[in-house]
Amino acid sequence: MEQSEGIGSQASASDCYYDAEKMTLSRSGQSALLGSNESDLLLALIAGVTDKEQLISRVWGERGLVISDSSYYKTLHMLRAHFADVGLPRDSLKTLPRRGVLLLCEIRLLSPEIQALEAPLAFVSDVEAISVDAPTMKAFSNRHWRFLLLAVVVPALALPVFYAYLVFKKPADLEEWKLIWQEGEAKLYVEESERMSKEDIVQALNEFEPPIVLSDINYYVRKPLSQLLVKCIKPESKGEAICVNYQVVGKK
Repeated sequence: MEQSEGIGSQASASDCYYDAEKMTLSRSGQSALLGSNESDLLLALIAGVTDKEQLISRVWGERGLVISDSSYYKTLHMLRAHFADVGLPRDSLKTLPRRGVLLLCEIRLLSPEIQALEAPLAFVSDVEAISVDAPTMKAFSNRHWRFLLLAVVVPALALPVFYAYLVFKKPADLEEWKLIWQEGEAKLYVEESERMSKEDIVQALNEFEPPIVLSDINYYVRKPLSQLLVKCIKPESKGEAICVNYQVVGKK
């Protein structure tokens, strides 16, 4: 995503850190342990990826997995829940309809991604290097199959319950977008609680040179001491979104 202004402080998230090695999100003495999918999604968002197709490719596609939209939205929902666990507002992850997700807070990495996990496993070629007797191997095999059975059966039983939860209970603090202006193909979306008009928004962002012209698809977010306008162009059928951020910090 091309940036016209830095976007490192869209929302206040003082002392919020993510340890990629331990997959732990921490803030103000609170911590949350992320799953592998939520971890990969958060790392991609921290790296500046916002396009839905790119996020799916980074989290699942690079592992050769093909998923449905429900898996993507489930992972996004779980990441929002982890944000709430450490005191971050759920709307720090703002959905851009049919385009992707915007990270509206600063999260600092405590450690880099572990590259060793991406390397192929090393196999022991020396037969004498490992010595395991038959009873030990049998016990290990039994434990292995019990663990594998639990890993497959439990998620299969839990998924329908989780999807029902998503359908019937949406987080109350997660605002929807509303369309407040449209002219031809150009549209302007704001949050449901926003009362500013299109003219008010253009006036609030008048410090940019050249002046902002509302063309294509626009999303406006206003937070305490921060305003952000995201302009996106993306083919409806396929392709990567091209977005530009216009941010004003220090003004209401």
